[in-house]
Amino acid sequence: NRFCPTCSIGETYKWADNVLNNLLDMKHHHIVFTLPKPIRNIQKRNSKLILNLFFEAANAAIKEWFAFKHNIIPGIVAVLHTAGSDLKHHPHIHMIVSAGGLNAKDLSIKQLNSHFLTRQRFLANKFKRIFINKLLAKHHCIKLGNSLSQITKFKTFINKISNKQWIVSIQKPLDELQHIVAYVGRYTKRTCISEYNITNVNGELITFKFKDYKNTPRGEKPRLAFRTLHFVKFLDLLLQHVPERKFRMVRYAGAYNSCYKKYIPKKETQSTQHIVDELINEGQFLNIRNKDMANGKPDPLICPNCKTIMTNYFITFSKNPLRIYDS
Repeated sequence: NRFCPTCSIGETYKWADNVLNNLLDMKHHHIVFTLPKPIRNIQKRNSKLILNLFFEAANAAIKEWFAFKHNIIPGIVAVLHTAGSDLKHHPHIHMIVSAGGLNAKDLSIKQLNSHFLTRQRFLANKFKRIFINKLLAKHHCIKLGNSLSQITKFKTFINKISNKQWIVSIQKPLDELQHIVAYVGRYTKRTCISEYNITNVNGELITFKFKDYKNTPRGEKPRLAFRTLHFVKFLDLLLQHVPERKFRMVRYAGAYNSCYKKYIPKKETQSTQHIVDELINEGQFLNIRNKDMANGKPDPLICPNCKTIMTNYFITFSKNPLRIYDS
């Protein structure tokens, strides 16, 4: 199950390796589309419908821009993540987008020379226009709730969110595909919180740590914050991120759609496992190591015989990795 922290690591390896070996051999951008806050309440009542529109609008915005500006079909891998680091409902799509793609005329491979794709605000406005048009077209299928029960109220609501600035983040292209695939891979097959982020269980209260982006000054490394919740509230937050049955959290579009697969040159098989290890296991191990020493246990990296620091070749976790510590 993707919510099992043990099973999901193996699934992450499999997914990352498969994607890596089917991408175009060129730079790729990491782009994040965020679903605006006013729409999230509607999305909770119409989860599958709104999230499908979310995927469609984000993919269409990218493909429309590439077609207009470069006459190119870009490769897109889109991954939905519904949680913020503090477990709040925060739907956003992580995308791996090729800095180039297949020429629309003859399907030959064409790479962009510039590291600059387009302005973030421009792409956000394009995404907003496409999403709102799709939302209006589906209004008869949407459960709106009491506050938006009438279509006139719904159109007023749409006009209101149309005047807001939507958020799209475009990062500079990365040359190393392994790093970006492994990074996005963490969101595909893993639960929204790792076990080592649960710092304390005291009776009915659960404390976990998270990256506090909201209170971190721009440009600085995210600060760590802690949140303590009753276990019922904690499980409510956690379980809202379990996807609906058969819902596809990862989707492929443009040149990475299966119909274009034969135009993507096959390349030597590569593995992302060592990159995923660095991103997932090493951070988890160091966290457990520090907690062991803080609780009076010996440093696991000191040899019990010669008392010298050991050379780290790989990390092995116990079959039952969950550890509970008192504060």
